[in-house]
Amino acid sequence: MNHEELARELADFWLPTLQERDWEGRREVVNEVRAELCEYLPTGEEYESVSASFVAAVIDALGAPPVIRSAQASIYCFSSDQDHWGAAFAWQYVQGEETEDLSKFMETVCKDRRRWPRYLIDMITRIWVRGEALRCRLVDLSRGGARIAAPTGYRALPGPGTPIRVAVPNGNVREAVVVFAGQGRAGLQFYRSEYL
Repeated sequence: MNHEELARELADFWLPTLQERDWEGRREVVNEVRAELCEYLPTGEEYESVSASFVAAVIDALGAPPVIRSAQASIYCFSSDQDHWGAAFAWQYVQGEETEDLSKFMETVCKDRRRWPRYLIDMITRIWVRGEALRCRLVDLSRGGARIAAPTGYRALPGPGTPIRVAVPNGNVREAVVVFAGQGRAGLQFYRSEYL
């Protein structure tokens, strides 16, 4: 059984329970299942793959409704489907607040040290790691750095300390280093701060 099949089987098993609950209750169940997967799967890569695919399958099975609640955005942000986590980030942006899980994620992996404002970009771009070009989503951008996310089914983004190049909206390619990575997302710090 591959990761996608396991994720779908888990989603099918938990769907009746999830349908009976509101988004707060669904978040509790999804987080419990994700915690169990973390405990039982042998590698972090397998965990990220199965966990994110499970969340995507659950959201799809529930009809992928538009994000209207913080707890719902907390679930969507861990999906392997870029449309799901894009919806979570968009909801957070419109609300002017971060969801609890997004806030925890951001506090854990990147303490707020920004000198310049971030701008939501949300576009497909390319990064180059050791000469290899990879597609990813440019989530946001500032003079000092950017956040990127891996598209659905892609391999893990490079880890902290990895030098990369990233294409930005003005047509330039910026040299950067990965400062955090996790859950299919990575934060980049540019080697030189430039005006956008």
